[in-house]
Amino acid sequence: MNPSFHKSDGTQSALLWIDDRFQIEIRRFAAPPHSGRLVIQVYPITDGEIWDNPYEVFTVDESAVIELETEMKE
Repeated sequence: MNPSFHKSDGTQSALLWIDDRFQIEIRRFAAPPHSGRLVIQVYPITDGEIWDNPYEVFTVDESAVIELETEMKE
């Protein structure tokens, strides 16, 4: 399947399918209360069905990235 992209209410998201085995959802929140967060959720696909809940969730806090970028520039 091809990736799909969505944008609404200050949130951008993308859905990716990997080898018909995993669906990856990536969300970038621009509006409060979650502004500045990137969330990656991994959903396995079993017998052609996507799991209702993610197997793994990764969160990136943009403020922590900005802090590291500032340190690298010094």
